Amino acid sequence: MESRKQRAVNKKDRVPFGGLQTKLQMSEADMQGFKERGTVPRWINDKDGRLERALNAGYTFVDPESVPSLGTKKLHQENTDLNDKVSKVVTRSGEPFRAYLMEINKEWYEEDQAKKEEVNSRVDRSLRPVNQGGQSIESGYTP
Repeated sequence: MESRKQRAVNKKDRVPFGGLQTKLQMSEADMQGFKERGTVPRWINDKDGRLERALNAGYTFVDPESVPSLGTKKLHQENTDLNDKVSKVVTRSGEPFRAYLMEINKEWYEEDQAKKEEVNSRVDRSLRPVNQGGQSIESGYTP
């Protein structure tokens, strides 16, 4: 009989049956691979010109070999993409479409996030309650 320690050594990454896992979720090992390459992954829906905007922003398509946790069977299930890109059929409000796994250099990702945060901060400041007569407004917005 196999000891508990041997089972731990022989155990590969697995998701317990009935465990929570999303359709587009990757393993920790896959995520570590992105980190080692200095990139950040993102699923991008093929709608409204988003793929073209992503390519123009510096995103590139992820090779299937970079995400073994998604598995060949999972990647090719319902996959009609002839260019061997990592994609999944997803649905939002009833209409199915494809989401593609892309990655971007971490520095560029962080620059983009900083620009978004600037806009968010301006909105927060504009909504922040103003002291009127030395009193704060209780029902005002607090970020």
